[in-house]
Amino acid sequence: MNEEIKKELNQGIEGLKGQLDNLIEEKSQKMGEASSEERKKLKDEFDGQFNTLNDSIKKMQEQYDELSVKANRFNERDRKNVKTLMKEAFEKSNQFAKWKEGSTDKATVDMPDGLFTKLDDMTQANSFESTTVAPVDTRPGIYYDPDRMWHVRDLLPVGTTNSNSVRVVREYAYTDNTAVTSEGSEYKQGDFDLKATDATVYKITNYVIASEELMEDVAGLTSYIYTRLPSKLKLEEDDQLLYGSGSSEISGLSTNATSYSDNLSDSNVQFIDVLADAVRQIRDDEYMASAILLHPADVTSRLLLEKDDNNNYMAPWVFTGANPTIAGVPVIQSTSITQGTFFVGDFARAAQIFDRRQAAVEIANTNEDNFIKGMVTIRASERIALAIYRPTAFLYGSIATALAEGSG
Repeated sequence: MNEEIKKELNQGIEGLKGQLDNLIEEKSQKMGEASSEERKKLKDEFDGQFNTLNDSIKKMQEQYDELSVKANRFNERDRKNVKTLMKEAFEKSNQFAKWKEGSTDKATVDMPDGLFTKLDDMTQANSFESTTVAPVDTRPGIYYDPDRMWHVRDLLPVGTTNSNSVRVVREYAYTDNTAVTSEGSEYKQGDFDLKATDATVYKITNYVIASEELMEDVAGLTSYIYTRLPSKLKLEEDDQLLYGSGSSEISGLSTNATSYSDNLSDSNVQFIDVLADAVRQIRDDEYMASAILLHPADVTSRLLLEKDDNNNYMAPWVFTGANPTIAGVPVIQSTSITQGTFFVGDFARAAQIFDRRQAAVEIANTNEDNFIKGMVTIRASERIALAIYRPTAFLYGSIATALAEGSG
């Protein structure tokens, strides 16, 4: 109940007291023969009755004030109607009419329904004042979608270099006249050409800029950044190792690999046939394929779920959960390879990664105007080269093209 309403109630009480005084004076004048002492005594009696009523009203106000503060249950409309409702309650009371006629009997006044608003049930929606009362149970760490679990680096041998390029000397051409030679006859002459190929070291980089406050206040952010930046380097590294064009970037495996050549001419050719023939071609060149690299979608649709004309699965691994193996060569599933293509190769012996500088993360506040802005730069980088010793040890092809040529 606000001060304005309290003031109005007090004025009503004072008005009631004045009315009682007038009733006493009027009654006294009508009595005529009453002495002044009797008149004073009569007034004192009325004052006592009034004080009893006034105390009851004050107690009612105190209780009402306390409930109003706790529950805030009055809306604006209720505040405007309190005076009217209480006035109507007094006027409707039979005892009030009798008081006007001079009655001194004690009485109570019933307040009408709706004068006091019902307290709301306590819920989070109506009990929380735009602040978080119930604490949030925050789990430690920062969660993110998983990065690629398998990388091209996992298939290739890795070395180190102290230069900005790695030179590989390969046999370029060979003329072979080796043959059985009779006694006293001239030996058979052959010759070969050598060619040096340089694998240039390239740098792969990324960075983020964050405020000092962010780094200080967000738990686990530093370790999160130190993990995420190198993981993004590995994604670009995969792309370079497989698809680098060799022009201002790494010369990748697909750029150097031999294109798959069909030798099947099978009207009912399946993708399994293509992969088995690719393994055979590598063996024909005296290499041993160590892996078949496929996109997971192609493994599922082209291998695991492949069915024959009787709607039977063509391979048992769909039931056993074992990793597919074609002609003894394991199938590696990775999103590093473009869907719809395949790699088959001797990854273990025919190429090698050279680290000039392994992936490293550095942090500083001296970049541009970071210092005066309270920012820090976190950067990651690596320097690598890919040396391909035997390009013909790798086959690369399009699944759709290989199936079309095989069925021709």
